[in-house]
Amino acid sequence: MRSLLALGLGGLLGLVALLALLPAPRAALCPGCFGLVRATDTLWVEAAMPAPDRLRLIAQIAAAKAQVARALGPTRGRLRLLACQTAACDRRLGGRGAAAVTYSFGPVAVVRLSPRGLSTTILTHELTHVALHARMGPVGQLADRLPAWADEGLAVIVSDDPRYLAPGSGLRRCRKTPRPVLPETARDWLHLAAQERDIYAEAACAMLGWMAENDGWTGVWAVIEGRRTLHPPANPLAPARAAP
Repeated sequence: MRSLLALGLGGLLGLVALLALLPAPRAALCPGCFGLVRATDTLWVEAAMPAPDRLRLIAQIAAAKAQVARALGPTRGRLRLLACQTAACDRRLGGRGAAAVTYSFGPVAVVRLSPRGLSTTILTHELTHVALHARMGPVGQLADRLPAWADEGLAVIVSDDPRYLAPGSGLRRCRKTPRPVLPETARDWLHLAAQERDIYAEAACAMLGWMAENDGWTGVWAVIEGRRTLHPPANPLAPARAAP
């Protein structure tokens, strides 16, 4: 009981910190305050975004949700997508170069999309985070059941991102051998990813290796539900030998 109370208090304090420090979560509470208008029940866009671009984005979101659902099932929870088409809008929402960022606490999620993030691949990547975090719930997130490298690796796999995955299946998809130690925390991940974009390819490869050794998606669900602990593959060079 004490552990649950501590986790709950930690989550509440983290949520307060997010609202205090980051514009995007505040924009989710007051979209109009940041120049955003409603496009759908879950999507707010920059007011100046033309109607054809809004319709294109809505279609891309639908395609991304369908892709995530095929891998993980329907996304549950409360979601708000905040989409910018200009750099000025992105800066107002706290953008610092990332194509997109997901802020989530269990089933509640806010996804900030920069002009570079308005694509089906990026949307699928972010909605994978949303689905995984909703499935883990606040307790699973606070317990760090999915380290950052696994969270990101799964998002790359589900989004089928050709920048970081080769064609094929299984370990043949690896483009880059994962380093022995990958970032465990979101903070460490963001710091490294800002300098080395290939870290996404490494994370995807490490996750493919882990899944090959641990019953694939069945093993992933066991981790998410707290029935199994996830560690990087014992031999990080194995994906390199299996790659074409």
